[in-house]
Amino acid sequence: MSFYSQSNSLDSQQVDSIPNGVQSITLGDRIYRLDRLLDQVRDEIFTAASSYEIQRAVDQLFNGLRSLRREASRDEWRQLIDRGRSHSLCQIVHEDPFTSRAFNKPRGYAGDAVMMDYIYSDDGDSSVPETGPIGKAIFHYTTSAPASAGVRERRCHVASLLDQLGAESPGRDVLAIACGHLREASVSSEVHLEKFGRFLALDADPESLDEVGARYGRFGIKPIQADVRRMLTGRTDLGSFDLIYSTGLYDYLNDSIARRLTTNLFRDLRPGGRLVVANFLPEIRDVGYMEMFMDWHLVYRSRSDMLALTEAIGESELKEIRIQSEVNQNIIFLELTKR
Repeated sequence: MSFYSQSNSLDSQQVDSIPNGVQSITLGDRIYRLDRLLDQVRDEIFTAASSYEIQRAVDQLFNGLRSLRREASRDEWRQLIDRGRSHSLCQIVHEDPFTSRAFNKPRGYAGDAVMMDYIYSDDGDSSVPETGPIGKAIFHYTTSAPASAGVRERRCHVASLLDQLGAESPGRDVLAIACGHLREASVSSEVHLEKFGRFLALDADPESLDEVGARYGRFGIKPIQADVRRMLTGRTDLGSFDLIYSTGLYDYLNDSIARRLTTNLFRDLRPGGRLVVANFLPEIRDVGYMEMFMDWHLVYRSRSDMLALTEAIGESELKEIRIQSEVNQNIIFLELTKR
């Protein structure tokens, strides 16, 4: 199929290949609706007279894909994803550097630190690859969409925690888990004032840690390479901390691993110390687009799901449990204070 060719909605051969029964009729209807949505969005992008019109078409795509994902079974959604990626619109949205980087995974996984920097690009923490007018318009939409807005609020939330700790109790020790490029350090005044004792930044990605050392090493932050397996087995042996936080890791962990990691990290807190972990909430508006065109699949958790991560922690050890979401209602925070 050429880049500009039309995508037929549902040809007779495909209809014949669908099994008989109510379920097959439902799937056929969803395939038809998906094709109509993708055709319409593609055509609107090509005829758009402005960036605004391109972004309006992408907004329609986000909403339509979320609706289809909600209705479809898991197996049906996988088939719809495959069909969407074979559509000519896929190549168009991959002109967006944010979408294409997630899909192509140059560091082996979606949501890497460079992608997060794209979200923070207005703050001068990264440069965005050159792209054409369509790619630029889509980029501005995807990096401003609800999930991206939530990521920016997540960074601000963690920076506020750091500023509060540094101002009220100078010299405290901090551990950042799966730190990425640690961009909360860019917006924390207390980091720049070097108000912390030890500040360790852990990540499995050596390229991310190189950036952390180059950018924030002068503030006393020490990058350390370690993966989740070492943290689960307790082989990091880094001592105890007053604040431990993780912003993006839990979105990729199943419940069993997340519970075990929460228990281990809580164990490494000093009395009065806090553990803060973030996770995307279910039903974010971006989810259908993320999974179909970015190949970005997360583990979403509700408030009750986050609370369940504390089940292995003794009640006598817990002073306080707080659960709150950021203003966009896309990301939730679990905060545990040790007695």
